[in-house]
Amino acid sequence: MTALDHLVRVEPVLRLVEDLDGGTLLDAGSGSVGLSPWLGERWSVTAVDTHFDDYGASRGYSGAARAVVADVRELPFADRSFDAVVALDLLEHVPPADRDVALEELCRVTRRRLVVGGPAGPEALAADRRLHERLRRSPGWLAEHLELGFPAREQIASVLEPHGALRLVGHESVTSHVRLVRVELNPIGFVLGRLVAIPLSRALRGSGRPRGWAAHALWRMRGSDRPPVYRTIAVVDVGAESAR
Repeated sequence: MTALDHLVRVEPVLRLVEDLDGGTLLDAGSGSVGLSPWLGERWSVTAVDTHFDDYGASRGYSGAARAVVADVRELPFADRSFDAVVALDLLEHVPPADRDVALEELCRVTRRRLVVGGPAGPEALAADRRLHERLRRSPGWLAEHLELGFPAREQIASVLEPHGALRLVGHESVTSHVRLVRVELNPIGFVLGRLVAIPLSRALRGSGRPRGWAAHALWRMRGSDRPPVYRTIAVVDVGAESAR
């Protein structure tokens, strides 16, 4: 079953992808699930990651996409291979010295739209430090966050802006992030979260009023994206002129 935290993360990204009219999509750093369960037949999805076991929490990739083992710093695809490229919660797991290289690689293989989302800035990192201090045992992804740190919004923008029209969108208040992670790391909260996620996940696969209801519910769970935010989503329409 899908984690509630996963739905919180992917919902706004799905909307950014669905603004386009379909085509090929690269889901970079997909983990075991990625985006493919909620994308329709208009999209041909390739999932890429160095491994698909989610720090030992799964047995491999389970999404409906072609899975490729590769490193984001050296993607095995030709220039402009994909209409859309998404890298969600990936950059914070790349060593700081290599993050610019990873961003350039993502831009290289993008034909139309690149979406890069993940925790950024000192307030987001401070939120994860608070989480670590409150937990008896930190999960692997959280330990890696604290080891590698987060990129600055300005760093992401400086690399992406030359490639097209760039916009930065705040996503998930830091308070809501801490609350949701603590709930999902609690055994009872884990089960309840999965039960809540079932109807939300089904609604996100559809359209109309149920889809809108699910999107609104997840927005509320994100604390209405009030600043300070935990995650920043950078959207680049490749080749387009910036409105700035």
